Amino acid sequence: MKSSFSYPLPQCMEDQIEELCLSPQFPWYFIRETTWLEEGIGNYDSSSFSHVLVMDYQPASQYYDVFESALRCIANIAEQPFSDIYRARLGLLYPDGKQHHNPHVDFEFPHTTALYYVNDSDGSTHFFQDGSVIQKSQPAKGKMIVFDGLQTHASASPTKGVRVALNVNFRPRVC
Repeated sequence: MKSSFSYPLPQCMEDQIEELCLSPQFPWYFIRETTWLEEGIGNYDSSSFSHVLVMDYQPASQYYDVFESALRCIANIAEQPFSDIYRARLGLLYPDGKQHHNPHVDFEFPHTTALYYVNDSDGSTHFFQDGSVIQKSQPAKGKMIVFDGLQTHASASPTKGVRVALNVNFRPRVC
């Protein structure tokens, strides 16, 4: 598995994003199955909250403008064109007692994933090969990992507090 990690954002931007995402005014949307946004997929044994910033290359949130600079920094460090952001989704997980959620790929087509951890927590990201965990990434506020989006992975909920991560999927546009 090829992955890299870095800290792509200035400290003041990290703090602003964390403060916004954890404020009571920020809108989070309940999803019945943590791994999939679509209804009817999954076994509904781990719910969470989501906020989609970009979908199908288009802004999808009233908060998009607040996150645009961060998304530009993330794209730059991930060595991906900003215009190739296919989806950007915030996820908020709370303790659920599970070892990890359903192993999956975000999309079935070739893409690159950048996962930015908004806050400190202990809910790691697990990477799989042939059904076995081959690597874990521990969250740390401001840390970003970049990996092949076709790499099977799964989130894990924290044991206390919440875990907030920004998942950015890059898909080259077809001209």
